[in-house]
Formats: sequence, C-alpha cells, structure tokens
Amino acid sequence: MRETRDPGERRLERSEFLKLAAATGGAGLLAGLGAGTAEARIAALSKLGAESGRLQVLDWVGYEVPQLWTQYAKLYPSEKPQFTFMTNEANALGKMHAGFKADVVHPCVGWVKDFADSGLVQPWTPSKLKNLLSLNPSMVKAGQYKGKQWWIPADWGFDKILYRTDKVKPKERSYNLLFDDRYGGKIAWFDDINQLVLAGYVLGFKKPYDQTDAELKQSQKLLISKKHLARMLWSSETDMQAAFASGDIWIAYAWPADWVAMKAKKLPVAYMTPKEGAISWICGLMLGKDSSRVDHAHAYADAWSSRQSAQWLEDNYAYGHANTKARPKDANLAKVLEVANPNALKEPHTHIDRYYRRRSLYAKLWDEVKAS
Repeated sequence: MRETRDPGERRLERSEFLKLAAATGGAGLLAGLGAGTAEARIAALSKLGAESGRLQVLDWVGYEVPQLWTQYAKLYPSEKPQFTFMTNEANALGKMHAGFKADVVHPCVGWVKDFADSGLVQPWTPSKLKNLLSLNPSMVKAGQYKGKQWWIPADWGFDKILYRTDKVKPKERSYNLLFDDRYGGKIAWFDDINQLVLAGYVLGFKKPYDQTDAELKQSQKLLISKKHLARMLWSSETDMQAAFASGDIWIAYAWPADWVAMKAKKLPVAYMTPKEGAISWICGLMLGKDSSRVDHAHAYADAWSSRQSAQWLEDNYAYGHANTKARPKDANLAKVLEVANPNALKEPHTHIDRYYRRRSLYAKLWDEVKAS
C-alpha cells in the first residue's frame, strides 16, 4: 500500500516542535514515542500535527472503554477517539455507504471480503503494527485477501450450548440439544443466519456455510419444525441472560461471557462443546479507505493488539483475544476458552465464521424461519 502523506508534512524547527509537544501532552507524548533520534521524534510529532482531529471509530457498544486502547491513549493523550456504534456488519456498511467516514471499523471475519470489495476500506501496513507478531497466525491469515492484510484479528468467542445441569440431561454432546422436544419452551436460539449453518452441521453437510439449494431447504425445514421449542430468538445478550437467570430458559446458544455471567449468579451451568464442532466468531479491525488519520489508525489497531488490552478483554469481558501471549486470570475461564489447546480454533474442533457466498439467500431463508 502506498504510504499516505499529508502535503503539509515537513520538518519542524525546534520552536515549533516545543509548541506542538506542549499542545499534545508534552513529556507524556515524548515518552510514548519511545527511544530514537530527536529527528525521528520530531518526524513522529509532525505526523501527529498533520493528522489532526479525533480518530473516528465505528464499533460495537462496550468497546469504547479506554482499557482496550491504553497504548494509543499514552501515545496521543489529548486525542481521545470518537466512537460511533454499529449494531452489526450490515449496519456498519450501510453507515459507510451513506457517507460516514470511519478511520477504523470492527467487523467479524466472515465479512472481510464484503468490506474489502465494497471499496470503503483499504489494507493495513503490517510493518506499522509491532504487536502483529503476537497475534494468532491463523487468525491473521484469515484477514488476508488478494495478498494484502485487510483485517487485524482482535476479539473472539465460541458459540456453544449453555445449559442448567440441574434441569437438563443431554442425550449427547450435540447442537441437537437446541432441538430437544423434552425442553420445549425452555430453549433460546440466536437470531442470526448462522442458525442455518448450525443446522447444516447437525445434518452432516460438508459445507454448511455454502450449502446447495437442496441442503438449505433441509436445514430450513429442520429449523421450522423445531422453532416452536424456542422460547426466544435472542439478539440482545442482556435479554437472554436475564431470561436464563430467571429460569425462563434452561438451554441457550451462547457465548463464553454468558457462562461467566451465570456462574457469577451461582447457577449450576455447563458450557457444552458439541460433537459437531463449536462455531466460533472472530472480530477485528479494518482501515477506512478515505481515512485522513492513517498513522493514528495503525497506532489504535496496535494498541488493541497489545497483551495489555488482550488481558483486560479476557478478564473483564470473558472473550478470547488474538494475542496468544494473554491468558485470563480465572482458571475456569481459561478452560472454557481452551487457551491451552493448540487446536482450539482449528477444524474440525471449531468452525470459524466465514464468508457466505449467498448471504442474501441465507438471510431470506432465516427470515422465513422466524416468520413460520
């Protein structure tokens, strides 16, 4: 990628350097720039001055907390990012198509090609990301498209089955527990097209993310035939957790954070890894095509990739992080996230979310399931 340079960028004289240092945090900023020649530090501050304005970040609610970008805050103490929230990837693309100029956006891996092909993002420059080497190599590779690094992996989690051990006795370790007639009215599905993918794994299809027309009909038929068992199709994790905690549901398609939340409420719960293999989501950062703050964006992505940010995410949100050097403090959470298992995020143990060649068709069929 051609390095973006502002036409106003130039060497600063000493007096200008001191003025800029004072305006942007002084000694703290210089310390954040690390060791190097005075010339290099002046050049870095010159870029900071050229890239004026707050970094525009399009992100999920909850990820605006400074603990996830502490390294960035130390480097640019007077320029807190400006956050705009997305409800899902389609919503984020819609905002950007409508004219929102995001410097950084946070989609999950199944959407990398969609965003790259949209013309709304550009590749990262790996050499500007010192923490990149600490990230899971398979996740980093998943963010590559047409030979370039379009996406930097960040947070991830499993989609498994959470259930009450005092109320539920599974016949097998399987996603079929979501379709178990014995627990009608006590089950929660996730309101997402990946429920068709789940059905495809249960039915033994080779490519659940790219099913044939006949296979999709079978998957849809299975979901429609079992939908009456589901008390709720959740889109709000908060709502699902409230229903689980109250006893309205005993079985849920859930994320690691949900297991942590129910354990905190002293409920007897298990987080099942199904025989079909767990489904996993991985979300990460992409760089806006028209960003005027490219260096700031790289610094932000590098902060997200740091071990410090990763540790905080795991300990406080109970999600995994792409940084392989991070480990959650809670041993039980470490077990749930399978951090010691080198194959935890590899096939066939886990099926990582991926590109849907016929996403619109999956969406149409899922809407029909919900309407049934």
